[in-house]
Amino acid sequence: MTNPSKNRYEHIESFEDFENEKMKLYYQIKFSERKLQLKYIELGLLLSPARLIPLLVSEWVNPVVTMIKNFIAQFFSRTKPTSDEKNEA
Repeated sequence: MTNPSKNRYEHIESFEDFENEKMKLYYQIKFSERKLQLKYIELGLLLSPARLIPLLVSEWVNPVVTMIKNFIAQFFSRTKPTSDEKNEA
């Protein structure tokens, strides 16, 4: 039950005021519906397979590429034995 002292519609004194309030509420509802539709479209675009598949593949491929890059870096960073070290062995 609402508190009668907190009436949001005290300013309505005529049918014209009532019509204005009705239109204001109607536009507020339409505005809220449009915002909800935009959020739905944004979510649909975010979760679309065209964007989701490359994202998942990049997440899976990234560790493999990093491992290969580290392997190549380690391979080329090894010190090559000099001719003196070859003779000692």
